[in-house]
Order: sequence, then structure tokens, then C-alpha cells
Amino acid sequence: MYTIQAVSAGIALLAATLLLQHLFQRRSVVSKLPVAPAEEASILWGHEYRVAKGEVSAEYTRWAGLLGQIFRIKTALFQGDRVIVGDNLVAQHISQNAHIYLKSQAFQPIVVKVVGRGVAWAEGEEHKFQRRLLVPAFTPSAVQKMFDDIIQCAEKCATRLASEVDAQGNAGIVNLSLYIPPCMLETICRVGFGRDFGHESPDAQAILGSWREDVQKFSTFPAFLAPIVIGMFPWIVKLPIAALQEDGIAKKVIQRVTGDLLKQPPSPDGSDILSILVRESWSGKDNSSAKLSSQQLLDNITTVVMAGFEASSGNVMFTLLDLARNIKVQTKLREELAGTELDSKSIENLPYLDAVTRESLRLHPSSAETSRTAMCDDTIPLHNPVTLQNGEIITTLPVKAGDQFTIPFTLLNTNPAIWGPNAHEFIPERWMTPNGIPPSRDLPHGPWTNVSTFGDGPHACIGWRLAVMQIKIVLAIMIKTFEFKDSGVKIHKMMSPSLQPFVNGEAATLPIHISLVHSHSN
Repeated sequence: MYTIQAVSAGIALLAATLLLQHLFQRRSVVSKLPVAPAEEASILWGHEYRVAKGEVSAEYTRWAGLLGQIFRIKTALFQGDRVIVGDNLVAQHISQNAHIYLKSQAFQPIVVKVVGRGVAWAEGEEHKFQRRLLVPAFTPSAVQKMFDDIIQCAEKCATRLASEVDAQGNAGIVNLSLYIPPCMLETICRVGFGRDFGHESPDAQAILGSWREDVQKFSTFPAFLAPIVIGMFPWIVKLPIAALQEDGIAKKVIQRVTGDLLKQPPSPDGSDILSILVRESWSGKDNSSAKLSSQQLLDNITTVVMAGFEASSGNVMFTLLDLARNIKVQTKLREELAGTELDSKSIENLPYLDAVTRESLRLHPSSAETSRTAMCDDTIPLHNPVTLQNGEIITTLPVKAGDQFTIPFTLLNTNPAIWGPNAHEFIPERWMTPNGIPPSRDLPHGPWTNVSTFGDGPHACIGWRLAVMQIKIVLAIMIKTFEFKDSGVKIHKMMSPSLQPFVNGEAATLPIHISLVHSHSN
């Protein structure tokens, strides 16, 4: 009898919750926005699972073509509707008003487990404090000093790759994911804390192995479900379950190495990020509230390493795939690079490399989207008027506390309504041609060029300069050394959790045909 009463009470509570949610949404203008087709939603999982199991932003792009730049989808487990933002002005407003629109709390425990309570986790005043103390490590002059470390790692990667190609008779199909991610990890460790792991060291192998395992896991249904359940029942993360409480392997390795380095006297002239942060945050400061704590330093270095190597790896791999499928573009880039002695200044004065990088970052943002929840009522300006389901036309969007928003970066970067019918094509020339890109008023807002890839506002990627230079250097070394051709294998572009190539369900896999450049000139 007790069980029956408990179940009945639970059902009544759920029904009351859903009724209140329904009544709340009826009062909200959000509930009148165009909605993705009902027949494409699952009863339990709404439209969310359809988005998660498809290629990056494919469903968002299709729905935007049907519904316009602002529409809503049904979320999983009856968690209300979520507004999908393809309007650049709305995205800018949400991103720049970070005190009103907070990041999804469902992902915060995952962030802590993977990288800790650094700048990627922090909100509000804590975020302002951490970011202010991190800025000196990412200034133009600081990043420029990292050039030598990056190019040395890129050249080491090219040497390894050349050995593999040689072993195949100067040409063959190679899985790039066995070369580019280790290169990016070695690079970011050197510029992050001055430690050269080497791709075969136990520490590097532990990080890479953990990363590959996580990438595969994040593509599964349980990984889709986890943040939804955590969002509904936040207390779950406090349960004494090892899988919930234990830090990730990569985090443990990075923090062990960084912790050992913190025990040593700070380098007075070290150009790595850790040395800069220690000098800027600790030197001459007795007030603990004015400097990063040891744990904050550890968490932020972990954030830099994991975000830096993972994000750039996916972008570089997909750019090399684009170049393999566009031989004319690849040849033109190689001709620009021929005879160029790469240094920290010349890398910034190669217009076609710059155009390729811009197009690369437009098409291949490392993160699929960002989600925000309104903490209070607000009014958002619209770039274009929106017609509600009742026929009413609005030029501003009234928001109520609790309204949920998702900003898909790929949709903003490749929306055919803005970028034209060739929006999804890899065309670097668009960045070098007068009127080749739409007017800036129609484009996303961000710290570098007119793309949303690095985010916007207070939470914009603090390391964007480093990412751009890293991508340019690795692309330059690869194209000077090798010729890439499409292998013909079907590559799926997925987020797991960052941009990754999949083949037949296998994560971080990119087979591509590679030959040595000099073998064609002999």
C-alpha cells in the first residue's frame, strides 16, 4: 500500500510540475516562436537526440531554412522548450550579457571532472577575477614568443609522418588522428607549462588514451543522457560513486606534472603560460585575494592543455581534409608557402594562409554550441523581425527568467540565409574578394574575424590568438611537406564532445592519402 501511495504521489507531483511548466510557457512569447516539426520529435527525447546523433548542426541548419533564424525545439524529458539562436544580434546580446544568461549548470560537474574549477567553469565575479589574471599569458607579445615551440613540434610531427609515408613507398593512406592530436598535445604542453612530453612518453600516452576513450564514450546514448539527468537532479553528482567523484585521467596527469613544477622557484624569463601566470599572479603579492591560488593555477593550466590540444586537433584535421578535397586550393597554398622562411612575423603576412585559416575556423568550430539560461526577465533585440505562430510580428524578443537558449556556432557561421548558397563550401577566396563575405552587420560578433567560433563577450575564448597561430603553423608545415588527397572513405563530422572525425562509428579516425611533396618533383 505504501508503494502504491508513493507512486501515486510521485505521479501527482510530476503532473503538477508539467502543468505549471505548461502554464508558465503559455505566458511566454518563447512559446509562440516557430517550432521544429512535431513529427521529428521523440516523446521522451524531444528534438535533442535527433540533433545529438546527427552531424554537426545539420538539423539546426535544416530547421532554420524552414522556420527562420529564431525557433524553438522540444527538449528531452519534458524540460520545456529551448530557443535556437541563428540571429547574430541575439547571439551577441546573450553572450555579452553573461550576468543575465548563465551557462548550463548541467555541464558544470562534467567540466570540474575533466579540467577543474578554472576559467571554463567559473561564472560572475569569480570568472572576472580568474580571467583578469590569465590575460597576461595570452597577449599578442606573449603568444608571439611561443612560436618557436609550436614550429618545433610541428616539424617533429612532419618527420614522424614522413617516416610512415616512406614506409608505404612515398605514398599511402594514413590515419591523421594518430599524428595531429599528439602534435597538438606536445605543443600545448610546451607552451602551457614548459614541459616536453614527447608523443611516446607514459604521460602523453595516458592523456591521449584517456582522450580517445572519452571521445568514443561521448558519442554514446548515456553521454547524451547524463547532463540532462544532472540538470534535473543536481544532487546526483554528490553521491559517493567513484565514476561521479573521481577526476579524469588526463586531469590527474596534468595536475601532477604542473604541481611538481609549482614547487620549484618561478622562472624569471620563462615564456610558457604557467611561468607567466606565476610571475603575474604571485610575484610581490602578499594578499591571497589578489592572486590565483595553487589549485586555480592547476585547474587553469589543465583547462588550457585540454581545450588547446583537443580544439585545434579537430580543426586542423578537417582543414587538411578540405584541402585534400580541393587540390587547387592546396596547390595555391603550397605555392605561397614555397621559399618562405617561417617565423613569428612572416606567418602573419601570408594572405592565402590567413584566408584558409579563416575559412577553416568558419566551417569547423571546435565546439558545436553554447547553452544559456536566463536568470531574469529581459528584452533581446532582433536583427530581423520574427513572425510568431499566431501571426504577430516582433522586432524584440521578451524573455522570462528560466527561458533556455542554445547558440549553435556552425549555424551562425554557415547559415545560407546569410552566407549564400555556397555557405557550406570551403572557399578561402571569399575572404580575399571585395564583397566576398556578407556585411559585418549581418555576421557573428567575436574576438577574431566575423565568425562565432571563439564565442563572444566575457566568456569568449581567451586563447584565440594562440589557437590561430598554432593552426597556421601546423597547416603551413604539413602543406609544405606533404600532398594530401581524399581517401574516398566516408568521414562523419561529429561533436564528441569537441569536433571529431568518425568512420563507421569509430571516433577520432581520419584516413587520408598522403605523399611527400618532393616525390612529385623528381
